[in-house]
Amino acid sequence: MEIAVPNASLREKLVGKRIFEILFSSHYQKYKITPEMSSQWYENYFKFLDFSKMFFLESDLEDFRSYETILWDSRTRTVNLDFAFAVYRRYLERVRQWAQFSVKSLQEKHDFTVKEYLPLENEKAVWQKSMPALEELWRLKIKNLLLVEELQKKEREAGDEEADDPIKPAWMKDSFQERQAKNIARNFKRRLEYEPIQILEIFMSSLAQLFDPHSAYMAPDTKDNFDIDMSLSLQGIGATLTSIGPYTVVDGIISGGPADKNGQLKEGDRIIAVAQDGEEPVDVVDLPLTRVVSQIRGPKNTVVHLTVLPEGSNTQQIISITRDEIKLKDQEAQAETRILDLPDDRKARILILYLPTFYSDFSARSRKEEDYTSSSRDILKHLEQAQESGPLDGVILDLRGNGGGSLEEAVLLAGIFLEGGPVVQVKYYRGQIEKLIDKDQKAAYTGPLTVLVDKFSASASEIVAACLQDTGRALVLGDQSTHGKGTVQTVYDMQRDGQIRTAASILKDQPTGSLKFTIGKFYRINGSSTQVKGVIPDLVFPAFSDYMEIGEARLPHVMPWDEISPARFERAENGWKKEINLPELREFMQKYMADSAAFKEYLEDLEFYAALREQKELPLELEERAEFQKKEKEAAAMYRKFQAQRKNVRRSRARRNLEKLESEQNSSDIPPQDIILDATLAIMEKLLLS
Repeated sequence: MEIAVPNASLREKLVGKRIFEILFSSHYQKYKITPEMSSQWYENYFKFLDFSKMFFLESDLEDFRSYETILWDSRTRTVNLDFAFAVYRRYLERVRQWAQFSVKSLQEKHDFTVKEYLPLENEKAVWQKSMPALEELWRLKIKNLLLVEELQKKEREAGDEEADDPIKPAWMKDSFQERQAKNIARNFKRRLEYEPIQILEIFMSSLAQLFDPHSAYMAPDTKDNFDIDMSLSLQGIGATLTSIGPYTVVDGIISGGPADKNGQLKEGDRIIAVAQDGEEPVDVVDLPLTRVVSQIRGPKNTVVHLTVLPEGSNTQQIISITRDEIKLKDQEAQAETRILDLPDDRKARILILYLPTFYSDFSARSRKEEDYTSSSRDILKHLEQAQESGPLDGVILDLRGNGGGSLEEAVLLAGIFLEGGPVVQVKYYRGQIEKLIDKDQKAAYTGPLTVLVDKFSASASEIVAACLQDTGRALVLGDQSTHGKGTVQTVYDMQRDGQIRTAASILKDQPTGSLKFTIGKFYRINGSSTQVKGVIPDLVFPAFSDYMEIGEARLPHVMPWDEISPARFERAENGWKKEINLPELREFMQKYMADSAAFKEYLEDLEFYAALREQKELPLELEERAEFQKKEKEAAAMYRKFQAQRKNVRRSRARRNLEKLESEQNSSDIPPQDIILDATLAIMEKLLLS
């Protein structure tokens, strides 16, 4: 039976036309309208619908090849929605075939003694040439699903308290096969129920993301969810999410939020199912991000159960998180002082400033409240309070895990350590360059300064680290590089578009969504972009992120790194009053890592973790998979242990800040271990003694 797909209305045609025109006229990345561009769009639309290449056949792409170079009609100045909707109809036909095959395969007996392997999803996967080949891929996926359940069943029977098994609610009276069959039926049904505007969202986003991965068309429902995210008025888990291929991936953990306090969910984890408390898990693979987010959100103090594939692992884990409101206060800057013992009974006071995000209470500021909260104000307050207690011998600015935030706050924060001058350059799509300046000619602190970053330090945090590095004001330490997001986006409300407003009476005020697209690019004051390359630290620590698929560079169609003319700036005094001998410091760091028992254990964990990342396929033989799963759990535990160390330090720091504005560390108050921070303190001590 042929599947019916609703036709595009005037709304979809007009919105599609305007998105096309805006992207080619106003996006930072300038492309010409060519047959080659149309061909790329053609290929990308199929990938958007079927990233894992598990539905379409190679012949499906060939069947529509006549459309390949004519996705834009220059005569009518419209996008070819006939193609978009015809391909979506074919997609639904293939999904229906998959659903029928998979439900049948669930009831068949699968032999777990046979050595078979399921290829892991990757961008090098190819379209299958025949239906038998596609069905074989489906069979292996169902076998893998059943094998996961078989292993979990064995863990439950063995009484393994750590088995990933949720509390059994009433819905579990159905067999695993029955539950999965229902999940598959839901999976097909939700695709079948897509409205024309949602199909347009996929089609136009597949064009927008040829320009760069941060551009997309957001249909009305998606835009509503985006607005909630931006206002932080949600009651959810406190995590930022993104779509990578078929998966919803954790892009960041909001400091102080429910997921952060829970401690189990990490950056890079892939969410594959969501369950409300007492209800059946719902498969969310291949589900639009907006729909996943709507399932994760819910009333305060209710529990949501996430089935995840931990970063770097293919072994499922169930994480239960109690929803709560995300409060600005939970993300505020923290501070503590550490006392270093130097030779000759000398002491050195080191202030550690931890900033999880660049924030500002814009509402209080707009009301002209004098004491409104902001990251730069809080950092300055911590710094001044520490200085009131006595001279500081050094400051560590910890920007690890800081995904960015307010650009204005980044400029103000850098200015705390600078005596005026440019902080960052922004180049816009029309070519104009804006230099953002620290206008305050006085630095609040001029002593020794180090900045600590990692692969999750992005955007505004990269701007601060880059500026302090370029001016010579600070030594930067951390992972091989920061995240590498050096672009500026805007959100254009299609409802306010002139042509759409003109047609408002015809459209009967139907919502039209928004277009998010890139209009600018950040450049360091030395002229180099932070895009893709990020900030490369002066001293690099080995890190788990070295083996993770994270960072801007891993995304498809990223805007390239480039450079412009440097701004005029003067190198600052670095606080040590002399040039830092980096080769000598690197030699010291290598010796420290070799001599530290904790760091040696950390390096062994990294080696074990890296070895598992080489795995390109999943074993489907029971004993081999059980051994593989055991190793994956060990590797995931190693990464979580490393993350927990840093989290425990933050919690300890926050607790002490509540008890006392400044806590001087001594032998009776030993803080929790943070391997990278401890190494940074050792390097700070070395610098002070040099």
